[in-house]
Amino acid sequence: MAGIKIARDHQIGSKDARRRVTRIAKSIADRFQVQTEWDENVLFFSRTGVNGRIVVDDDRVLVEADISFLLLAIKPAIESEVRRHLDIEFG
Repeated sequence: MAGIKIARDHQIGSKDARRRVTRIAKSIADRFQVQTEWDENVLFFSRTGVNGRIVVDDDRVLVEADISFLLLAIKPAIESEVRRHLDIEFG
């Protein structure tokens, strides 16, 4: 599986960052039928061909995902969509 790893620093604290990540996850889940589940400050997500997590810290958000070979051709589009949502929520 190919990987995606995107980190975004912030200065809004983990509580507000978690709210923003929840908005991102809802938008992506609705569009791409992704299942999500929080465990503490880690949002796990999955769908056929993609598994990953978003770790929310006091000063950083880290997105990590594994993408199957079958979806490798759209990896740049997935990365672009994640970055776009991070830009909207975290500037």
